[in-house]
Amino acid sequence: MSNKCTLTVNGRQLRASIGDTLVEAGLASKMLIPHDCCSGQCDTCKVRVVSGSVDDQGTLDGGTVLACQATIEGDAEIIFDEVPVPAKRAGTVTAIRPFSPEILEVVVGLNSPFPYFAGQYMKVAFAGYPSRDYSPTAYLDGALDETELVFHVTRYEGGLVSSALGHAIGIGHKAAINGPYGHAFYRPGPSRLILVASGTGWAPIWSVARAARIGEPDREIVVIAAARDPRNLYMRPALNWLSAHGISDIILTATGERAGGDIRFGRPTEFLPTITASDLVYAAGAPEMVDAIKHIATLCGAECHADPFTVSPNAGSMLDRLRRAMRAPSAASSTNPLSPRPLGVPTAVIPLPAAAARHAAALERGAPGETRRRARLLARS
Repeated sequence: MSNKCTLTVNGRQLRASIGDTLVEAGLASKMLIPHDCCSGQCDTCKVRVVSGSVDDQGTLDGGTVLACQATIEGDAEIIFDEVPVPAKRAGTVTAIRPFSPEILEVVVGLNSPFPYFAGQYMKVAFAGYPSRDYSPTAYLDGALDETELVFHVTRYEGGLVSSALGHAIGIGHKAAINGPYGHAFYRPGPSRLILVASGTGWAPIWSVARAARIGEPDREIVVIAAARDPRNLYMRPALNWLSAHGISDIILTATGERAGGDIRFGRPTEFLPTITASDLVYAAGAPEMVDAIKHIATLCGAECHADPFTVSPNAGSMLDRLRRAMRAPSAASSTNPLSPRPLGVPTAVIPLPAAAARHAAALERGAPGETRRRARLLARS
């Protein structure tokens, strides 16, 4: 009995080996199915099974499976959304500004535009430091420069990367960008959008909300933004932009303490509208919040897209530590030729407040896993 079968991917027929994952089958035929971690955590490789024999390996979610885990059992057909092909690009830190005692805006300037879909994320490695996953977004006033990547970063006391921002990592520091990745990107359509964010999960949600408002000005949108500490509800300028552009269903909530005014008290799940099967839900932020939103959406029959923020206690390799020890401090620049933001203000490192102490060990958003090597699979063909 032959161990070969036909796998149809977005209309293209491939010869595949039974038992291979969908990602492996694509690579063996020199067809890239979008993927990142290859460990079933990031959802970048989510595909829809149209027909045939696919073992979902426990990843089935409303007709979709994770291609890095699901294996081929026989002839099958799958489809997925075409996305920009991941690439590598060099950049330079051009601005670091505090939004709150714990959250920073970090801007990396590029020599040319780097295409990505609103809501996707990048792997960012500041020179001498391990990679972290950050979602590029727009400035909070709605401005967007295609030669810049704007990130929102939570600072953790003792965090290997985040605590260095504004100090060892300053203006002029080199950064390697790899991406884009992620499945939770903006999708045009007639359905109501329900967008839920906690903490710096606001970055991809803001990117999706802005893109939807500009591209579909009449689309119904509900926005819920949350933070444990009300001081970290830094997204108010962006919410004002959305409100000025016709979105009225906006909720701010704090989960750790009462703040008064228009800031409600409670978890984002407590303020969700009645979800129907025709809604399209996006969630970004703490994994527990994202899981809760996905569970509710599934119970209601609604499609939900989410790239949960994972955390990494990575202390860096010996080579990383050696590079940091040998590297001279970055020289601050008095001008910023790449970015006009904010207008009239020269780019500089603004003194940062100390990060809030945390009872748990300092953890940062890390890559859910590195893309597995492809050479062996490509050699098959």
